Amino acid sequence: MILYGPHGKTFAQRKFLPTPQGQVGFLERPLTDDDSEVPNTHSNGAEEPLFEAPDPPLPPTTPHRDKRIRQAQNWENVALPRLLAPYLKYLRESVSLAHEPPVPPVACVCMGSGARTLEICVLYFNKVQKINLQICECRPCAVQLIEQGLFGCAPFLPTLAVDLRVLDFVTQLFVRIAPNVTAFCHAIEDFLKSQGYHMNGKDPLRRRFSNCLRWYNVLQHRANSQICSVLTSTRTTVQAELLAQPPSTLAGSEFSLDDLFDSSDDQSPGDKDLPRIHAEFDDNEDSESGAIAKRQRTVAPDPPPLTRPSEYLRERCPVCFRGKSRFKDGFSVLVCLDACFTQKHNHQTRDPFYEHPHTSFIPTDQVEVWKNRADFDDTVEDGLKVPASVLNACHDSFTAADGDRQKASTRFFDSTALMALMCCHDRVLWLVDMNTPGERQYFALVLIDTLFKHLPPDWTVGLLYDIACQLERSCVKWQFLPEYFPRLGFAISVFHAFGHGWACQCVYHPRKRLGFGLADGEGCERFWHLLSGLIAFLRVCGYYTPLHTLDSQIQYIHSASLRDIFLFLVRKWKQASTRWEEGDKDVRYSMRSPEFLCQQWHAQVEASTKPLPRQSPTAGKKAIQAAIQTRKARDIVAESIKRLEEITANPSAQPYDIANAELELPSALLKLRKIGEDLRAKETKLGVDGMREYRHLASSPFVRDRMNARALKTRICQRLRARKFERDRLECSFRRQINTSEWKLHNHTESTVKRRDPGIESLVKKYNKLCKSMSERVTSGRAPPNAKVPKEIEMKELFTLDVDDSIWDDNGLDDNDDVVNPPLWLADEQVRTGIRGILLRDRADESLSRLRYEIHQLAEWYAEEWVVVSRAISEIKAENLAEPDLLYQMHLKQQELGQLLVGWRESFTQLPREIVPCFMGPSEQELEAWNAEGDLNIGGTEDDNDYQEITDVGLDVALVEHIDTLDITDSYHVYVQE
Repeated sequence: MILYGPHGKTFAQRKFLPTPQGQVGFLERPLTDDDSEVPNTHSNGAEEPLFEAPDPPLPPTTPHRDKRIRQAQNWENVALPRLLAPYLKYLRESVSLAHEPPVPPVACVCMGSGARTLEICVLYFNKVQKINLQICECRPCAVQLIEQGLFGCAPFLPTLAVDLRVLDFVTQLFVRIAPNVTAFCHAIEDFLKSQGYHMNGKDPLRRRFSNCLRWYNVLQHRANSQICSVLTSTRTTVQAELLAQPPSTLAGSEFSLDDLFDSSDDQSPGDKDLPRIHAEFDDNEDSESGAIAKRQRTVAPDPPPLTRPSEYLRERCPVCFRGKSRFKDGFSVLVCLDACFTQKHNHQTRDPFYEHPHTSFIPTDQVEVWKNRADFDDTVEDGLKVPASVLNACHDSFTAADGDRQKASTRFFDSTALMALMCCHDRVLWLVDMNTPGERQYFALVLIDTLFKHLPPDWTVGLLYDIACQLERSCVKWQFLPEYFPRLGFAISVFHAFGHGWACQCVYHPRKRLGFGLADGEGCERFWHLLSGLIAFLRVCGYYTPLHTLDSQIQYIHSASLRDIFLFLVRKWKQASTRWEEGDKDVRYSMRSPEFLCQQWHAQVEASTKPLPRQSPTAGKKAIQAAIQTRKARDIVAESIKRLEEITANPSAQPYDIANAELELPSALLKLRKIGEDLRAKETKLGVDGMREYRHLASSPFVRDRMNARALKTRICQRLRARKFERDRLECSFRRQINTSEWKLHNHTESTVKRRDPGIESLVKKYNKLCKSMSERVTSGRAPPNAKVPKEIEMKELFTLDVDDSIWDDNGLDDNDDVVNPPLWLADEQVRTGIRGILLRDRADESLSRLRYEIHQLAEWYAEEWVVVSRAISEIKAENLAEPDLLYQMHLKQQELGQLLVGWRESFTQLPREIVPCFMGPSEQELEAWNAEGDLNIGGTEDDNDYQEITDVGLDVALVEHIDTLDITDSYHVYVQE
């Protein structure tokens, strides 16, 4: 028996139920002689519960669901294995569905066993017709349909068959738009109805066409898997031969980050050859984590170490993982990590298991392992009286953005978000299907752990993440990933750096961090935008269908990006060259050596990241400032009282003004009396020396202006951060396509943000006015000795919040800045400009070095793939395997590689000749032939008269935003028009 509770919960009845005292009739079945006694208790004597939650929960069974499960088993186990060989044969005879070959006659060999005539409705592009098939045991219906270029909706007795060309077209269409089978079928029905074809029944096409499309895609996957298995066996031999050759010299020298991180001497012998990215963390030196009881975790035995990245990674990105050697002038590979809470899935009954053969999703059991590792038992820490959970709840209650903030409700969604791990070329490595309301750290940890398991032990990883500082802190505090932590570097993504403090940006910003080059870490954001059109579809379809759809989209995105990968590298090269020139210009402007500028930068980082003292030596100055602020408040209230008294004494004032003044005057007098008492109390605590300095500063307009400027600067930063977070909703403009409420919320947010912009600009103008006033006082000698004037905020860079903008510059706003000899990185503008320039130039140098390596890696990958395909063709011909179908597919692979090189060669001229390698592969004659095939025009050439001017009226906004997103630069989401 199964009980269904609220929110999708189910309860299963135990086999033996306990008999309540004084009750009968609760047994599942009558007792027999073989039954000794109904067990009412556990072996330890504890009472057994009446109900227990089954694991996994049993879905409700319906006739339709049972039919789908049986049909899926018949497709997987019986029909598809028979269709693989006829399908490959038909592809060869039809030249990849370009022609319609004649159907070969085949005699029956089973003596008509199980023979019957089956009438099937066939759907073509432009017509519908009925055919009769004579089927038997040796001539099943599915095989006969494939031989005619058709695919049935059922494995044995279909009533509908669809032309393979239609299915192939829909497959290509549904990786470019949201896969909406319902809309497509309705359009087909209306189109055929206009041609005079009528299909009986209500919704006669959708379900059957959906079955045809689904299992035809599975057949395509199986055919591709068979081809890949042949190439894999050949690649194993070729790779062994290639590994025997000397590796490329472009890997560079060994990379070290000792300039930024201290390395300890207790490095293990196995790690001596590895770059020290982090200092080894010691529990005895970590006072915060030393008092916390850590859970004892059992670590599974590691697999044998790899000598090169796994085949999975090598297939994912040929530029990052396909070379003979790793990159040594920086991190071996750069990856980014991010989550998207718009990709949700509603709670519903799960459909039959349906997985892509090249899935990117990490299995749920691996995620659960890390969930158990990351969840700690609630304990009372040493010296405390309150459990850790209570203290954490108090901390979280004052935190606006944390992992427990519900971005998606688990009450309505069984899948609340996706988290992706991508390489620096915007290619997906792994995905995790999240099922928690917020963004938990164990999802990121399982992705990182999976990546390192697929890498050799000498590879290093640079990770860009929105909250990388918090993730590194957790790894140090709780000893997560201890075996990989020395090879892992953290940085925050560029677009989300505004949410971190200046000290955090000095350490974690990729433009300030050694080894990250000009990487921005926003590849995931671009990937989420490409998937924005699938939000509505993935939310309502079955459980496994979204996973398969996302995997199909990823495969298509990877194939498309491979065609444009060389153009991608060219664009990165031009950008890095431009940034290098900008940085070098700033370095020459500073008139200082690069070594001196680097020393000044390290001194700035050291000063910015210095821990706060436990007892502030400036407590006296703070008390003086508090007294000055109280005095200013008293003067403001006194002026208000004076104004009210003038109104009451003015005989020409309006009666209602006099009445309001008389009502406000008593409360203002009371407020003045309280502020006066507070001021006298603060002045009494200052002492003799404090009173002397207080009287001097209270009469200094410069000090008052500086205090006001500091308060304004703090308020401006807070409002700018809040505005930037609100802009996140506007950046994800695809949410407007979900429903009316989201559209209204988008418009409301946009109007609210625009209304707040004038207020922020007004604060900046007041701040700049105070800066000018302080500058005039310094020039006229009416300021304290050695006083510094803060820098004005540039209005043109107000809303960007770049790491080098003037909004982060607090020089001149602190009392400690009034020193005789301030450091050059703080006081000398030329040195400050030179520091920004040397950092930008160094990051550009790192990117240029990595791009040289990647271009040669791409050439090595192409040469290896060409050798593998050519060797496979030779082996098939030499062994006389009589497999013309497989040989045809290998020739298609070879042609695909040739057309790939033809597209890349157009970008060779945009790079310096010395860095363009020689691509080993097809001959010039073959390339010219493939180039001629690619230039084939159908229906004449293009003419300017074929186009008409298109205005902005009526354009699809989402489409325009999608096109603009393809040209996003590395700094921020700045659109570049071609």
